[in-house]
This record gives sequence, C-alpha cells and structure tokens, in this order.
Amino acid sequence: MAENVSHSGAGDLSARAAAGSEDFPEAGPALREALEYVPGYVAGDSDVGVVRLSGGRVNRSYRVSTRAGQYVLRFSPVTDAWLAADRSVERALHARAAAAGIAPRIVAADREDRWMITEFVAGRLWAAEDFASPGSLGQLADTLRGLHALEVPSCGRFDLLLALRAYVDRIRPADGSLGACLEQAERAWRLSGAARRAVTIVHHDLHASNLIESPAGLRLIDWECAAVADPLLDLACVLSYYESAWACAAMFLERVGLCGVEAPQLRAAVWLFDLHTWLWYRERRQRLAPTQAELDAEGRLSLRIARGPTG
Repeated sequence: MAENVSHSGAGDLSARAAAGSEDFPEAGPALREALEYVPGYVAGDSDVGVVRLSGGRVNRSYRVSTRAGQYVLRFSPVTDAWLAADRSVERALHARAAAAGIAPRIVAADREDRWMITEFVAGRLWAAEDFASPGSLGQLADTLRGLHALEVPSCGRFDLLLALRAYVDRIRPADGSLGACLEQAERAWRLSGAARRAVTIVHHDLHASNLIESPAGLRLIDWECAAVADPLLDLACVLSYYESAWACAAMFLERVGLCGVEAPQLRAAVWLFDLHTWLWYRERRQRLAPTQAELDAEGRLSLRIARGPTG
C-alpha cells in the first residue's frame, strides 16, 4: 500500500492543503532544485503559488501554480514503495497510462528518483461511496480494461509470492509463525488461477484518493505501486479496500474483461491482496512508528487473513 496523497480538483483543495505558501524549511536544496523544472516557475514571482498537499508520511506533495499552468510536485527523500524500490518502473508504467489518457502526464522526473512533476488534474476526488455505486464501478472497470489492454513493457514484472516471502524474511525473527501464511499463499495463488492469465499493467493501489473524476474522464494518480502482474489483482485491491464493492463484483469482473473468473478464484485473490497489505504494515512498523489508523487497519486485515483464502 503506497501512501495516498491527494492532488485533484480545485473545489477540493481547501480541505486537503495547508494554508498559505510553503517555504520548504524541511526539504532542503533537492526540493528547491525540483521546482526549477516546473514549467513557468520563477522564484519570487507573485503569480507563482506553492501549496503543500495533505497526506504522506514519507512522500511530500505540492501543488504548484505558475503562469504556464498547474502541476503536482512529489518529493520523495527516501523510497518506501510497496512493490519495488525501483521508481523507474513507476515512471515507465505511469507514462504508458498517461499516453492512453488514464493518468496525468509526467512533466519531469529526477534521475535519482527524489522527485517527480506531473500535470495537475482538476476534478472530483472519489469517495468511499463511489465504490458502492454500480455506475462509478462500471466506469472504473472500463478504465481498468483499457489499462490492462496496454502493451506490456519488459520492466516491472512482479512475483507476488516472492514479495510475500521477502516481507516474511524481513519480519522474522520477531514473528516465527509466518511460515504458515506462506504455505496458504501458495495454495491461494493456485486457486486464484493467476498462472493461467496473461500479465498486464496494474495500478494496484486503487484507493479513493487515487481516483479523480475529471472533465475528460476518470484519471488514476499515484503509480508508485504499479507493476506488471495478474490483472485480477486490481479488482482484488478494490474489494480489499472497499467491502461495499462486493455487491457489484460480478458486473465489475465482466466489465473489466475477466468474466471467466469464478467466486472462489476472486476470494483467493482478495485474500492474497489482504495478506500482502498486512505484511506491508507489519514490516513498515519495524522502521516507522505506526499511526493508530495504521494499527487499526492492520488489526482488521489480521482478522480477515485468519479466515483463510476460502473463508
């Protein structure tokens, strides 16, 4: 699970942005350097506005307004990606999605992966209620079908079972009971039918804060977790994050183009996604003090994992 940092619509900005301009005392020269790559940015220009957006414990994001337009600058002093530490994969997959009109255009990116600048997407940020709406879920399904149809690059191949094993290795010896989870994961992977499906580009972090209803259509932002993997994982992500979406699961599968997937396969994929997220929380709190919200989420996932992939 990547951090969710909202950067959409002007109508929503006041609820999510810090008041006033940022002077970046905590960011140092790297962020000031990044600002120089924002089109139209001139330090001291009264027409330039820089506002920090809320959210993000590792990444910091800013909305930058200049005479040339509006942009989002994400500053990443350290890597905390969910799926991989190589942000070149994020850039490659994001760029393909942007060319297809599914993601905002990348304006510039640092070769050392400290920052990225994208076009600002004006529109309505999704809310949890959208995932209970057949109309909204149908639109998301159509968007994902387009994403999954894009040409797959050579980079970004993601092996979920290997990722789970890596998390368990990093968590041990603090918890030596996790071996049973890996055995269940292998069974769940076979049950999900992933080996029989062609891999596609997946966004893999379809939280409401990463979906923007723009005048040009639905746009997906924050591609930090993107990978080349089983397309069913995008649906598993939605159903893991929003239980209300289960009521539309059959329609969602059909509209995405996965109508051959049966209920046990889908439940197994969601269980795998839950396990992956739970292990991410477990490993992360060895490095960062967790918030209460993160501890609560970890606890809920633990209960769901205990039911097993067929529960």
